[in-house]
Parts: sequence; C-alpha cells; structure tokens
Amino acid sequence: MRTSVSCPRSKAAAGFTLLELVVVLALLGLATALVAPQGFRTIATWRRATDIDATLGALAALGADARTQGRRLSFEAGQLPPDALKGVPEGWTVVLDVPLVIEANGACRSASGELREGGYVRRFTLEAPFCRIALDTPPR
Repeated sequence: MRTSVSCPRSKAAAGFTLLELVVVLALLGLATALVAPQGFRTIATWRRATDIDATLGALAALGADARTQGRRLSFEAGQLPPDALKGVPEGWTVVLDVPLVIEANGACRSASGELREGGYVRRFTLEAPFCRIALDTPPR
C-alpha cells in the first residue's frame, strides 16, 4: 500500500533565485566587515608578542654569550647598536636607562630599559645576578 504520493519536480523550482543569492552574499560581506578588523588587531598583537619574546630572549642570552666568550660584556646607557643583540626582529630597538654589565661568568648587574618598535614602548628590568627579565605591566 502506498502511503505517499511522489510529485515530479518542475525544472523552474530547482535552485536558488538571484535575489536569495544576493541577500546571502550581502550578509556574508556584512559579517566579514564586522569581524575582520578585530581579527587583524589580534594577529598584530600576536606578532608583537612574538617580537617581544624574541628580543627578551636575545637579552637573556647575553649571559651565556659572556660565558662562552669568557669575557665581560658592557653596554653603555642609550640605544643598543643593531649588532649588539642576536635575534632582535627588524624594526625593534633596545634602549638602556643605565649601563648594562655582564661579567665573564654570566652574572649581570641590575639594569632597566625599553623595547621600542614604531610608537610602541615596553619597559623591562634585568634583575641581578642571574639576568632575569621582568616586564613592567603595560598601561590599560
């Protein structure tokens, strides 16, 4: 016994109308326009965090460099020359408030300074004797 009646579909009823497609595309464009700027800001924040980590890693490696070379490393207050640190991303600079001295055994004296890139500035402190790096909390 048959319980349903099958109707052949007409060719005119198949697919979507042009108006339906335009509405869907307009909604997708609107959603993208609302979400994309925040996504780009998030990616820029991730890149900046990666660059900060790389720069701080280069600073932290100075103690190992002094031990490897078997000599004292000394940097004057002010902007470090680009070749002073290995691994600092392009565009970033390190500016010291006081001279940085790292002894041949890898111990360092306390120092502080800023990481700079464009208009972005982040303060840091190197804590004696192990050259531990502490970032100052950024303003909100």
